Amino acid sequence: MILKRIVLQNFLSFRDRLSIDIDKNITILLGSNDHGKSNLLRALVHLNEEVPIVEEEGNWDSFGPPALSFEFELTAPELKSWPVAVGEAILEMEEEKKSASSGARNPLTQVVKWPQSSVRINVLGPSILPATPKATKREWLPVDVPESLLKPSVTGLTLSRTGVGNSLEIAGVPIFALPDGMSEFLNEGIPRVELFEVIVGEFTDASTAQSINTERLEPLQGVFFCAGIDPRNSEPLFKQNDKTIKALDIASELLNRNLCKLWGQGTNLTFQLRHHGSEIHFLADDPSIQTRKARMSKRSEGAIQFFRISMMLYARRMKRPANSFIYLFDEPGVYLHPQGQRDLMQVFERIADENQLIYSTHSLFMLNQNFPARHRLIYKDKGGTKVDQKPYRQNWKLATDALGVYLASNILFATKILLVEGDSDPIYIYELFRQLNILRQIDVDLNSLGVMSFSDYQNLRFLIQLFKRHDNESSIMVLGHGDSTGRGILKKIADLASGLKVPTLNLRDNSSIENYCLFTPQFLIAIRKAILNAYSTENRNPPDDLTERIEKSWTVYLGEPKVTAGRWFKDLAKELFGDEVSKVVLARNYVEACRELTQPTPNAGQVEEATILCQTITKALQLPSMRGFALP
Repeated sequence: MILKRIVLQNFLSFRDRLSIDIDKNITILLGSNDHGKSNLLRALVHLNEEVPIVEEEGNWDSFGPPALSFEFELTAPELKSWPVAVGEAILEMEEEKKSASSGARNPLTQVVKWPQSSVRINVLGPSILPATPKATKREWLPVDVPESLLKPSVTGLTLSRTGVGNSLEIAGVPIFALPDGMSEFLNEGIPRVELFEVIVGEFTDASTAQSINTERLEPLQGVFFCAGIDPRNSEPLFKQNDKTIKALDIASELLNRNLCKLWGQGTNLTFQLRHHGSEIHFLADDPSIQTRKARMSKRSEGAIQFFRISMMLYARRMKRPANSFIYLFDEPGVYLHPQGQRDLMQVFERIADENQLIYSTHSLFMLNQNFPARHRLIYKDKGGTKVDQKPYRQNWKLATDALGVYLASNILFATKILLVEGDSDPIYIYELFRQLNILRQIDVDLNSLGVMSFSDYQNLRFLIQLFKRHDNESSIMVLGHGDSTGRGILKKIADLASGLKVPTLNLRDNSSIENYCLFTPQFLIAIRKAILNAYSTENRNPPDDLTERIEKSWTVYLGEPKVTAGRWFKDLAKELFGDEVSKVVLARNYVEACRELTQPTPNAGQVEEATILCQTITKALQLPSMRGFALP
């Protein structure tokens, strides 16, 4: 089951009914402190059966009960198994009705068996459940299942909690009160929610029997589980003797196999667990280190971060097993350098291949430029917490205003820098990479890339010298247009670029970055909006046939493109408006139009050329994949 949406009302800072869409991979909650991001994560934890809403979680200014609903989409296998569960439920209900009509059972109450207790529940009123255990098989079915749940063709299901102390329900019926097949389907399909509030600090690769089960050593607990050792029952293993030494040898073999599967290709480390006095140490043999054992705590920050989070997740899965998970991270990058935050996002991409993940942040550097549609801006007004589901509009203005920063400052921390000719080129470049990522033509992480325009030769010369100082390790590339101006600029800086080992590239002849746009209809829509905006600014009326003239001019241009698309747009604007129209406005309009596409179908001929361009940039700047390079 994939969580698609959560709806909140009268819950903590959420007073009015508020619906928030959840991405199938990663959802990013942006916003200032104390605006409701953590409250939303807290609401999601109530998807776990044993976590009822408590009195303190009601909204102070509301008179109604706190209410949460969770809308799910069924996966392909579940679409096949749900009709089977419905069919079994119908048969079971018919049998139960026959038994009830004979007077054998009271239809208003049921006995639910718990592992340690048996409680009587009035199914017509609030359900009060024990704090942690799940109900086992009930003795009999007390209620009819609503017709809405008996439709085998449903593609999604909605679960809810309403009021303090009440159980998780579907269509007003507690999950445990459903027929066996339906309750088992939901118990197996509902993801387990795990909240991680602290994922930084030193990685500890040694433990005593007393410390192994502390929260601080949860990453090391994951290592133990990978070795086939349950840390909760591991105390005898810490006493070194012939038997425990052999047990650690066997455990190390399993640990090494499991960790190699986790990392895949790219590491030649061999891992072991070894006694050291009253402690057990997690060590490794590294072919590049000849004189001593290696430790994970001494490796690169990126490797440590990936390993720490992976082991924490594995420990949670083993301690609280489920078929699927939703992982929540509250301000995960708060103590990390900007580059460390980007490394963390690559770790998240790996995790989200098989799980849903949601994290909150008020850091500019935790915005993921690869997937703008994943972001949700959480803010607060007099009516409580609100949400903007498209904060990336207007070039992230809403998001950056809320975070109190400017996106342009990204260039100060970028280690991969692309210098481009036009002011609008950065907008197109980022969007082109995003589109090709979505189309799976490339796999490139944009969060380490800074794109900056140079406009003219003098600025370019200064920027190259600035970013290539002797103490700077940044990778630089220069991209010029395919017209005489672009070729002339790159020719002038050829000696400087060669001396500083800065690769340069001109776009193909008679082309600017606009020629690489993958979606022609959206490009023409953006042109029309840009020209209409210019007319509106001067309180002038546009020509009635504006759309037709744009399309006709574009058709003529494609027939014999003697100039770049950017030059063509300038000439068209002068013809229609009498003056030039901002190319930056055009670029932003194009990006917004593209992001409204639900099923993008690009121009087939453009994809190959655009892919080659982006691959060339990627290779020159050594841009990482969205999931990062293989670990050292």
